[in-house]
Amino acid sequence: MKKTMLIITFAGIALCLFSASVGKIRFLVGEVQYKQSLNLTYKPATLNMEVEPEGYIKTGPDSKAEIQWNNGSVAVINANTQISISKLQSDALANPNYPNKLRERINNLRAQNEQREASQVAGIRREEAEIIPESELYWYSEPKYKVKDALNYMDIRDYTKAVEIFEKVIEQSPLDKDAELSHTCLIMIYDELGDKVNLQKHIKQLKEDFPDSSALDSLPPEK
Repeated sequence: MKKTMLIITFAGIALCLFSASVGKIRFLVGEVQYKQSLNLTYKPATLNMEVEPEGYIKTGPDSKAEIQWNNGSVAVINANTQISISKLQSDALANPNYPNKLRERINNLRAQNEQREASQVAGIRREEAEIIPESELYWYSEPKYKVKDALNYMDIRDYTKAVEIFEKVIEQSPLDKDAELSHTCLIMIYDELGDKVNLQKHIKQLKEDFPDSSALDSLPPEK
């Protein structure tokens, strides 16, 4: 019995020592779990958690996760899914499709933007705002240009108006998360329009201003 336990212990140690990370969880929402091998127990996944080839990932209802592989490609895990990391990686490598991935990044950034707006609204009750003297609120001003308006124009493919507002959003707050979303949307728009000059301009700005952006793995290839 002791010998068996010793073998199991050494096997576990060897697994930890020799398992090489093949990517990281770069996006998750809802109930997402991960385990390092088939015989281990699932544990809650966390953002930037490294994954190994022997691992498994599982999502619950209304849940979603994304893994960014070491080569930059991405796998999306939708709700109610249980799948091995090795299977996900092979599928991702066999189907490189940057336009779809770029749209997926935009949808994720857009969802995060909506969550931030909802959180900001819920953060201050109306009666609390009403009792604050006007003199203490002088520094606050509503942003003149809103990324939500640009997104609405983009949805109906009115790119002229969408581009104008996206550019203004970046100009008013160049390092804000709304600017990250705006750069990403403009990259998609200029790629569709074939405007290589502005396309490369926003790719360069996105890389410089948001080096950790989840959209960097989905950019159009250089031509």
